[in-house]
Amino acid sequence: MAEEVAAPVVEQSPAPEVVAEQPAVATAQDEDVATWKKRLAGKDQALTATQKELAQIREEAEQLKKWKAEVEYANMSELEKVNLKAQQLEAELKATREAAEQETLARKHPLYAQFAQEVQGLSLAAQAEAFEKFVTSVNKEQTKDTFVDVNAPRKSTPAPKQRTAAEVIEDMKALGNPFSK
Repeated sequence: MAEEVAAPVVEQSPAPEVVAEQPAVATAQDEDVATWKKRLAGKDQALTATQKELAQIREEAEQLKKWKAEVEYANMSELEKVNLKAQQLEAELKATREAAEQETLARKHPLYAQFAQEVQGLSLAAQAEAFEKFVTSVNKEQTKDTFVDVNAPRKSTPAPKQRTAAEVIEDMKALGNPFSK
């Protein structure tokens, strides 16, 4: 008979129970959130692709506008070219004059220039409302600074001390005679 070899029994510490992880059971709310996230991600991708396409189309349109302007300029007669240049120079001159006028106005009338800058582009009703607010704010600032109580007039600063003739002569003697050598 064949000998049976028995392997010695080695005692091992009991193995921890392996708990089979069960897949998380998704609730209806989790499924809804996941669905919406996937939809939103898809919409974001579509939006990004559309924006890229739009940018590309705009760039192509800009190139076509430039090309068209070059072709039209090449086909112009000399008179038309000169007239176009004159119109461009007149527009530039007008813009420069308006800027200079605004600058002069801002230096001469700073409050009006500030108000005009604030209401630029507003409707007439909005301009009127802004004007009322501006006037009340300016009046509040001015009344604080310019209020004079008639019963207690302002205290003036003392006048500088007048020098006597003798003091002036002494100062001149200290300077010396510039004509003597």
